[in-house]
Amino acid sequence: MPIEPQFETDKDGNIITNPVTGWVSSTFAEMGVILAIHYAPTPEALETGEYKAMQFVMTPQQCLELADRLTKLANIVLNQPNPRKPRN
Repeated sequence: MPIEPQFETDKDGNIITNPVTGWVSSTFAEMGVILAIHYAPTPEALETGEYKAMQFVMTPQQCLELADRLTKLANIVLNQPNPRKPRN
């Protein structure tokens, strides 16, 4: 699957990633959903627990579209053969 050009990259062209460490969500103002995604901004933060969070407000339709897209991508990854993963 090709990498989307909209991803933020570093000076070497590598995609910048931050591991997700958790999230919380709730309805927002009776018309949307608020989602806070907690992440580790550095590798050291994974060890120290010094996480950050970003908060997003989405419409119900955006939530459904995001859930659908994440489900499809997760299934693609889960169904790929992984030579490092032992088979049962």
